[in-house]
Amino acid sequence: MGTFITGAIVAFCVFFAIRSMVNDKKNGKTHCGGDCSKCKGHCS
Repeated sequence: MGTFITGAIVAFCVFFAIRSMVNDKKNGKTHCGGDCSKCKGHCS
């Protein structure tokens, strides 16, 4: 039972992390601040 609870907690954390990244991407936020000249064009 403990394994199931721990797995559920990890799954929720992963879900919310991915959801946050998707929302940031939709809002135009990137890991490099949106200035592609500073991250050598790796922004998308």
